[in-house]
Amino acid sequence: MHWNSRILAGWPILLVSLLLSGCSAEQPNRSAELAAACGNAATSLAEVGSYVGQEVDLEAVISGNFMGAERLSGAFAQDSSGAVFLRQNRVFQDAEVGQRVRVRGEVAEYRGHYKVTDIRAVAICGFQPEIQTRSIAFPLTADTSFQDILFQRVQIEEPLTVIGNYQLARFGTLDVASERLWIPTQVVAPGAEAAALAAQNEARRFVLDDGSDVEYPRHVRYPYPGLHIDNPVRAGDTVQNLEGFFMVQGQNYHFHPVREPEFQVTNRRPAPPRMSGGDVSIVAFNVLNYFNGDGQGGGFPTPRGAATPEEFERQRIRTINTIIALDADIYALMEMENDGFDERSALADLTRGLNSLTTEGSYDFIRADATQIGTDAITQAIIYRSDRVTPLGDPAWTTRGAFSWGSRPPLAQNFRINSSGKSIAVVANHFKSKGGCPRERDDPNANQGDGQACWNLLRTGAAIELMNWLASNPLNIRHQNYVLLGDFNAYAQEDPLRVLAEGGFPNLATTLAPDGYSYVFRGEKGSLDHALVHHSVLNAVTGFTHWHVNADEPIAFEYPIGQKTPQQQRDWYSPAPYRASDHDPIILMIDSRGLN
Repeated sequence: MHWNSRILAGWPILLVSLLLSGCSAEQPNRSAELAAACGNAATSLAEVGSYVGQEVDLEAVISGNFMGAERLSGAFAQDSSGAVFLRQNRVFQDAEVGQRVRVRGEVAEYRGHYKVTDIRAVAICGFQPEIQTRSIAFPLTADTSFQDILFQRVQIEEPLTVIGNYQLARFGTLDVASERLWIPTQVVAPGAEAAALAAQNEARRFVLDDGSDVEYPRHVRYPYPGLHIDNPVRAGDTVQNLEGFFMVQGQNYHFHPVREPEFQVTNRRPAPPRMSGGDVSIVAFNVLNYFNGDGQGGGFPTPRGAATPEEFERQRIRTINTIIALDADIYALMEMENDGFDERSALADLTRGLNSLTTEGSYDFIRADATQIGTDAITQAIIYRSDRVTPLGDPAWTTRGAFSWGSRPPLAQNFRINSSGKSIAVVANHFKSKGGCPRERDDPNANQGDGQACWNLLRTGAAIELMNWLASNPLNIRHQNYVLLGDFNAYAQEDPLRVLAEGGFPNLATTLAPDGYSYVFRGEKGSLDHALVHHSVLNAVTGFTHWHVNADEPIAFEYPIGQKTPQQQRDWYSPAPYRASDHDPIILMIDSRGLN
């Protein structure tokens, strides 16, 4: 760690700044008094925290100008002993970096440090051409901490990695870190190991803010010259030229820059995956609440999906384009509207859309002899290419035990693979999410603090229930060529996946895509979506991968139009697959000749 200086042009000056026309008669006297005291003793910035609630005189150099209601409404000031924030008001309305100012106001706690508020007088004592800028390595070394550098002007030496963009449209912020971070339970065991990794992650990250407190800004500045569907900032991109100030907001450290950060595209949008060596490909894709209203153009807003017909059309074409781009034979879909199988259903609508944009027109869907599957608003569905595979028998599902509430009933269908005549059984799954925790802390499904979040016991019970159900042979088949896939709402090292692996259904990602992920949560990547196969299928699998088309993209690009200006609705959308959902699709390839 070392210090450097930024040279700022200007000449020392000495004047009294009244900064407000029409101020009170007392104001010139106060400012004149302060001007006369320039250079004399004042409250040390190192000791300003001892004067909370008291009036003080401070003298320091303006090191960062964030004046204006569209910014932070104030300025940072520092000297060799410390730093402080000067809150803008009717007296203190302007500031220039390099000005040495003497202010009189009241000290208050502010964003992890201190500010001078209710400023009653200001005098400009001169101009300092050199602003001390502290150069820091990140992650911070053992001899310093965020608290040591709050409100001081700092420059970060190394390029950093964007790890999250969830709040980009709302607050103009990005999550950044020294490198991409894993959800702890994706890569280590729940408990002590996960807790240790979580602590390491926390020390390696902060929020890159935009120098403003505005919510839903009309112009989102990152990446320069502004966010656009063709100018995204994806998790995995890098950023450098970071110079500015740290402060605390909520539970996080926020960095407000004084110069434009420079972004590099280091995680380009990937083309659709193409795998060889097999004759049947299977996809799992969470379609982010695909609800088509009443199926006749009305019925909006929907319970979980689109709020208007316009939003639904934006969602619909993206979902269709994603499915077509994947070019698979069987699709297990999660978060489909649970409204049956007739021509007005969401499933029928999606299938019609697929056939309308393909010359083959061979997409079809699995129909159940029921008005819905289970009682949840959403369900799983299976779409397939009828020219490549043929359903054998009726679908099956269960609402017993863990699937009576929370985890949606698994949907199973047996298929014949047309090219070989071999059979494979696909089971679409969607286990209970980690949200909506029980209110009682002693509830066994409450967060146990081991990294697996809430409802882990229910999800683990669903895994056991699923295996027991399949062991009962619900499809009445003579093989065990099961492929279990979908949104298990559990990361790779968590109990549900462990139980399934111990029961004879290993996770393909463990060996074929150990660095893959399908979801980004609070800036950490992991996979909630998995493909598991019975041991009888394992040797026939020739490939498995994730298509990182959604999780790394800003949520700003999703189909909803609420809180977006008309210009943003245009600039942040295209019918291309990017951010069609919050989950990445997963795809596996099988050579059916290797099946029993």
